[in-house]
Amino acid sequence: MKLYKKIIIVITGIVILITGILCKQEFFLMIPLFISLLVMAFQSEANRLGPLMGAMNSLLYAGCYIYMGVYLSAVQALLLSFPLQLITFFRWKKNAYKKTAVFKKMSIKTRVIFLVSVLALWAVIAGVCYYLNYEYALLDSILFLLGVIVQILTMLAYIEYTYLWIVQAVIGLFLNVQMVFIDIKETTYLVYGVYALYCVIGAFISVQKFYKEQQQEKASIPE
Repeated sequence: MKLYKKIIIVITGIVILITGILCKQEFFLMIPLFISLLVMAFQSEANRLGPLMGAMNSLLYAGCYIYMGVYLSAVQALLLSFPLQLITFFRWKKNAYKKTAVFKKMSIKTRVIFLVSVLALWAVIAGVCYYLNYEYALLDSILFLLGVIVQILTMLAYIEYTYLWIVQAVIGLFLNVQMVFIDIKETTYLVYGVYALYCVIGAFISVQKFYKEQQQEKASIPE
């Protein structure tokens, strides 16, 4: 990991700690954020250690989300993010390329079918959330679905996961802002959300680079 990334991790961690103290955030809610700084740094390099550490950290996030009242995110962290990231690590390790994995791209037909399916599923989830009068229905339902889809695409090593991950990170920031207006203590998660978006963009760049390298190496092999 490069020095500038380590510096960014330290600075972000200090900002989260100071913000948490000033806003009187419970310390246990900040613990998974500190771990996530390192997890996302590995994820930004498409390093397979990221999913392994992320799986363990998902258990901490589940408890925090339940406490914060963001229940769909809690379900995602405990029942989806944890097992999917763990499986991702082992799949990437089995199909290893340097410290990452061998990536692939969806066909146009697959992308269309995938998009239609995602939109239909989101409509159902959002409808249930609104019916239950859930406070964060719109944003959290989108994040829930994107979180599941991103995890599955990551596990299967489709490069498209990085595109959706950027969308997820941006929407996550909006949810963080909404939560801050309700409870100022959630400012720590807003700070982390900015850092996460930076790392997700880094992941997009890294995956594109590795995919290009892999395609060039594949093309150079005589048939």
